[in-house]
Amino acid sequence: MPSLSSEERQQLHDSLLELLGDKYTFEQWKKIARSPGGEGFGRAEWKEFAEMGWLGIALPEEVGGSAGGLTELGIIMAAVGRFILLEPFLGTVVLGASAIEKAGTEQQRQMLSEVAAGKLLLAFCHGEPGGGYARDWVKTVATRDGAGYVLTGEKGFAIGAHAADQLIVSARIGSENGPVGLFLVPRSAAGVALNQAPALDGRPGATVTLAGVKVGADAKLGTSDSDRLGVIDEVIDRGVIMACAEAVGAMASVTDQTVEYLKTRQQFGQPLSKFQVLQHRLVDMSVSTEEARAIVHAALQALDDKTRDAQRLVWMAKVKTAQCARFVGGQGIQLHGGMGMTDELSIGHYYKRLTMCETLFGDSEWYLRQLSLRRDAA
Repeated sequence: MPSLSSEERQQLHDSLLELLGDKYTFEQWKKIARSPGGEGFGRAEWKEFAEMGWLGIALPEEVGGSAGGLTELGIIMAAVGRFILLEPFLGTVVLGASAIEKAGTEQQRQMLSEVAAGKLLLAFCHGEPGGGYARDWVKTVATRDGAGYVLTGEKGFAIGAHAADQLIVSARIGSENGPVGLFLVPRSAAGVALNQAPALDGRPGATVTLAGVKVGADAKLGTSDSDRLGVIDEVIDRGVIMACAEAVGAMASVTDQTVEYLKTRQQFGQPLSKFQVLQHRLVDMSVSTEEARAIVHAALQALDDKTRDAQRLVWMAKVKTAQCARFVGGQGIQLHGGMGMTDELSIGHYYKRLTMCETLFGDSEWYLRQLSLRRDAA
């Protein structure tokens, strides 16, 4: 289907909030997050999201998707942020599925039907120790071994790698100076070692060590040895803007929760919401959220329209959203007082997630520097 109309997008937004508001309460969130020995997300919830068509919203129709645009996917991610969903939307639906769609053969793209159905989890393993946020830093090597390859190297913390069925690994083909390819590696493959750990917000992921991991020729995405750094750039940009959309949803929720909290807390015989200085802070939080929403929407539209300045808008959205996320999250904690520091209130968990969104794929300083270098070069 083509991209949705404004009315249809509003209907999608409303249906997301209605269903998640009923079923994904903070109590349910705590149950999933604190499940002993769990994966850090709900399998039953993931299956339900697949049945609702959310996992395939931006995937082609021929693989069971809805062929929507990135704006539609952004609406999904904003709802993910509003309810701080623990399920692996970013790792599987955004990063992993994008890599396969952009770099894979027709046969490999059929795997996306399993993504849409909620049966296949993916993790995009690209960043490496020592590389910082540089996108072209790849030391992992895939040497030819008969008709297949042997992968050796190390990947930094990857979102959802601990539970992924397939790892999508970047590696230089042939030698440390070769072109960069993308490879499908089963998480259970011999030679794959994962060191699972929680991120700042408590969500698990893993660093990945590849010690002579053997894969077949069909593990490489695509058929040629052409360099895939351009594809990786596009995949990361998609991750950036979707993390921004998620942050916008989280900021909206933080603002709403803070308004309600100040209505219930009293000082000097009246609700805190009556104090003008606190009303000003709430207005500033709301304005910051809307500023971030506006630039994220502009970047999503540019990506859907494939305009020449799309990447620049994505990077600008990252800078602005990071700044707004820090402000809104910090104000939410401060206006909740001491209660905001406890795990029993959701506000602290939103703050941690906003902090993660702020730094995922690069912090605001890194993107400001890239924008400055691009301007100087122009």
